[in-house]
Amino acid sequence: MYVLFLAIMTPDATAWQVRNNDHGMELRWKQIHITYEVDPSNDQNLSDAAIDSMISAATRTWSQPVGDGLAFEYRGRAEGKINPHDNKNIIYFENDWDYDSSLVGLTFIWSHPDGEIVGFDMALNTRDHDWSIDGSPGENDLLNTITHEFGHALGVDHSPTVQTATMFPSTYPGELNKRDLHNDDERAVQYLYAEGPGPEDDNVMGCSTVGARGAAHLAWFLPLIVTVGRRQ
Repeated sequence: MYVLFLAIMTPDATAWQVRNNDHGMELRWKQIHITYEVDPSNDQNLSDAAIDSMISAATRTWSQPVGDGLAFEYRGRAEGKINPHDNKNIIYFENDWDYDSSLVGLTFIWSHPDGEIVGFDMALNTRDHDWSIDGSPGENDLLNTITHEFGHALGVDHSPTVQTATMFPSTYPGELNKRDLHNDDERAVQYLYAEGPGPEDDNVMGCSTVGARGAAHLAWFLPLIVTVGRRQ
């Protein structure tokens, strides 16, 4: 049974931040070779090739600042669903969205008590939001959002004071700024996978990009914390 807690983060004076579990342990992967699978089915006229290209670009963006310390591997297609027990890290489009309609997407993270991340699933809301791959005005840019969400999949939290950072907690339709990492984002991923200490109840951390369909106003990234049983 899932227990959901929605919480709005209060910006503080710091720049990049990392996620901690309920025991105060920093979340990070010990296995730096991270696999993922994709369910490209969608009602947004996004081609499989375009989706694969955007996801691949996002993974390269996060791995480049770490060099050999972080790698992603595409493992093929899988049925899109949130499942902490299937040993699959799946990125997919959800037309039957059960969460707040303002949420653009959610990334769920599963970890061990010591903070080791052992899995993630990323769901993108196609019921309530329009998507594109070229930053079209009024539509959510796929690469912009996926790059932000991969930051959370790696254990990076928001950068509440750096407006040009990929992990800044707000976005707007047509935004492209989050496609490329700011120095602030690079320092965060380097801390976790090139210089930080090595990685408690099983924990799932999620985050979302938020915006209204066709809107042109500023929208916020909100964290969603979900507690589930251990992913085996």
